[in-house]
Amino acid sequence: PTSSRIDAPHHAHPEAPMTFHPSRRFVLLGGGLGLGAAMLGIRRIRDVVAATPDESLRFVHVYLNGGWDVTLGPDTRAPGTYAGLDLGTARLAPEFQTPLDVTVGSTPTLWGAAMAGLVPHADKATVFRGVNMNTVAHATGRAYVNSFIPPAGTVVRGSSLATAAAAVGELAAERILPNVTVGFPSYNTAYSRELTAVSLRRASEIQGLLKPLSTPLGADVEALLASAQDQAASCVSDHYPGPRPADQLASSRGRLRRLMAENLSAQFDFGAPSADMVAIRDRFGFAANAVTADPLSVGMTAALAAQLVRVGVSRSVTVTMAPSLDTHGAEWATQHPTRLKAALDAVGALITDLRELDPDLERTVVLVSSEFARTPKFNGRGGRDHWFANSLLVFGGVLRPGVFGATGADNLGLQKIDLATGAPSDAGTVLLPEHVGATLISAVGGDPTPFRVSPIAALIPGRS
Repeated sequence: PTSSRIDAPHHAHPEAPMTFHPSRRFVLLGGGLGLGAAMLGIRRIRDVVAATPDESLRFVHVYLNGGWDVTLGPDTRAPGTYAGLDLGTARLAPEFQTPLDVTVGSTPTLWGAAMAGLVPHADKATVFRGVNMNTVAHATGRAYVNSFIPPAGTVVRGSSLATAAAAVGELAAERILPNVTVGFPSYNTAYSRELTAVSLRRASEIQGLLKPLSTPLGADVEALLASAQDQAASCVSDHYPGPRPADQLASSRGRLRRLMAENLSAQFDFGAPSADMVAIRDRFGFAANAVTADPLSVGMTAALAAQLVRVGVSRSVTVTMAPSLDTHGAEWATQHPTRLKAALDAVGALITDLRELDPDLERTVVLVSSEFARTPKFNGRGGRDHWFANSLLVFGGVLRPGVFGATGADNLGLQKIDLATGAPSDAGTVLLPEHVGATLISAVGGDPTPFRVSPIAALIPGRS
């Protein structure tokens, strides 16, 4: 069957990212193009979704490329110079000099000014501080926040966290692209082949993926072809191991019919003059010509993530926000805060968009991570270098909101914490990415055993 040429092998070599790079001859949606009659059902998808809300999990992983400075974001301090920490306030533009007073859960805390776009969603935020990345190498840290399992050098071990999230619960037939990744490698070593990620280099590629491959015939002819396809029998025995080819082919045809009937390609035409697309561009802050002039636009990337899960095309989406945050020189003062704010503003718009259908984020998770943090002290070039003690952000109702974990008050150093409370404790444990991964996957109903640590029960409602 055509679908067998698309899915990656169920068990792959651990060094090979399990992603599918699409082309115009992409046949995941295939099994025949006799579907012109379905075009009669074109309608506005957002209206349909609003009328019939999706009850399944939606998972979005936002990766901030280059290593973010958490003193400008989720682990800042009141202005002033400490023994080992210089916020660099005097070097920053006025808009970035004053931290934001925020209540996360019931915990009053400070966020850096670059996080202003996320403040409206602080009620659903869980902030992990003092997460030990055990590395200051980009490739290793990037591998760690891919699967949230300790990597083998720079090689990802296990499946991507987004793939594990995509595997939770039954997969609705209309999820024609269950797992999508943009600019970030994806791995699938343990789950169904249909959960292997479709990989895009940039958000604008989605249009070429979803456009029909040919002009349909007349409605009567197309209806007859569709009927003939549905009646096709298979000579494969009932003892065939794994999914039956005929069933896989029927599923592929069903997905293509949905693509045609609901005009899905139009829902991702971000440069179009339609009222819907103008509203999306306004919300996410990008211009109509970004599709060609700025294909790495953080606004368009966030808009793609929102559309994929909101329209119901995908269950799990991973996106890389560019350009890089890897600023080691004096450009830290000008480039890092503006780039970080642009990315986090786009994430805020993404969450706002998803909360229109799921106000309390009961079935929605947005994870924000970077490969590590940046040093509390400035180097000789006026910038910050790579630092072990990282922060992670999770927005969603699956975890208790609040601040969990801590770094040294005057040096952003790693601290042991009590996993029952998140407070510093000499008898505690240093927080690791696998603690976060196990907790998230367990909270959404998945299997945490690949992480080889216990989920943090205190963060999962009903567990502690």
